[in-house]
Amino acid sequence: MVLITCFLLTTLAAGCDRQKEGEEAVAWVNGEPIRFSVFWDEIKTRYNEVAEASSPQQDVLLVLKKKVLSDLIRERLLLQEASRRGVTVPDEALEALVEELCAGYTGSPLRKSLIEHSLDYDQWRGALRENMVMEALFAEVVQDAGKVTDQEVGQYYRSHLDEFLIPEAVQLSQIVVKSRSTAQRLLQHIRQGEDFEALAAKHSIGPEKEESGRLGTYQRGELPVPLEKAAFSTPTGKVTSLVETQHGFHLLKVVKRIPSHVQPEEEAREEIARKLSREKEQVFYDVWVERLIQNSDIRVHASLVQLVVKEEPTQPLPFKNEANREAD
Repeated sequence: MVLITCFLLTTLAAGCDRQKEGEEAVAWVNGEPIRFSVFWDEIKTRYNEVAEASSPQQDVLLVLKKKVLSDLIRERLLLQEASRRGVTVPDEALEALVEELCAGYTGSPLRKSLIEHSLDYDQWRGALRENMVMEALFAEVVQDAGKVTDQEVGQYYRSHLDEFLIPEAVQLSQIVVKSRSTAQRLLQHIRQGEDFEALAAKHSIGPEKEESGRLGTYQRGELPVPLEKAAFSTPTGKVTSLVETQHGFHLLKVVKRIPSHVQPEEEAREEIARKLSREKEQVFYDVWVERLIQNSDIRVHASLVQLVVKEEPTQPLPFKNEANREAD
């Protein structure tokens, strides 16, 4: 939760209203200015995250300027459109998110993190609200755009069978003890016919003791190497030889082996439908945003026009007008 909060601190900082009256603007979105302080604070935040000693500083800064200017203009445009449509976020929803994100903090650490990112608590809440508004706008715009047919699901499944290949797996039970002698004694009892699960419930020191040793199902690569080698080389119903790890001495029982197989289409349909639906929604939204940009009056300060002129044609910044405009 702390990581999520920190992510929002850095990515939403620019959305806060930190503009100063009379301060020069770097761009105008339908007549609304984006002030220099907002632009520069976001550049500083992102530069600290991505700059590397091996990267020329000027190259990094130029890329960041392009990206930050594009993002700020896009965000301002989306918030304007949300306001025009009357898209709002209930206070209860905002409070629930604030409570969730603050769960990882106690007392002053949250305030300290906010200060480190040049934010106060109210600015942070405002940034969260703006982000929620943009998410609500997305949901409104893409409504019904993500419909997927059974034919599309089936076609995707048949064309991407490799995505649904389920590796070999084993279902295991375990006894783990601290000493080699204890493990050897238990292995002898098991080979003489004593119940593995009963011995696990009585002697194992692992948390699975409460489940009579039931450990779960594992694919290759999910277990420590010594345990994996023992488990995947042991027949169903049999118990491995003694395996030592940093946690102690293990005895594994192979309850079931699940061979590698392709997940049936019926089991995969729901997952495929969600994936295709999200992709359709995103494509629809991207086209919608591009049209919104083209129909908006977006102007850039003279000092930043070079960011537009030098931008690669394959990844244009969302500027309709590149005309200069005197700061208001």
